[in-house]
Amino acid sequence: LHDALAAAGFRPHERLGEITLEVPAAEYLAAATKLRDELGFEQLIDLCGVDYGAYGDRPREGARFAAVVHLLSVSKNVRLRLRAFCPNDEFPALASLVEVWPGANWFEREAFDLYGIVFEGHPDLRRILTDYGFVG
Repeated sequence: LHDALAAAGFRPHERLGEITLEVPAAEYLAAATKLRDELGFEQLIDLCGVDYGAYGDRPREGARFAAVVHLLSVSKNVRLRLRAFCPNDEFPALASLVEVWPGANWFEREAFDLYGIVFEGHPDLRRILTDYGFVG
């Protein structure tokens, strides 16, 4: 799999026993599409927002917010983690993956609601857990 990912232009690394791809925000949607169409990752297992500003024991350099996606290739029996950092901490935004994996819909709504990450192109981006008066 490492060779196939590298041949497709990705730079995979293994972290916590799982293959991870970190892509720039501008390439997030294209990378997801390529992973599904060319590399057989047909199933989105999970998508979550992460605030790396409050993550771990030490301060992190660079962008604060990211979307982390866990994918499964049933045909290859392998999982993959895809991560993209939002380039602007003041207005975190990434492309929506709903057109690639429709199951991303409510996961993206949750990340929007709890972390403020705007998923551009999402068909119904609105709060899913908290009240509209909630300020977090």
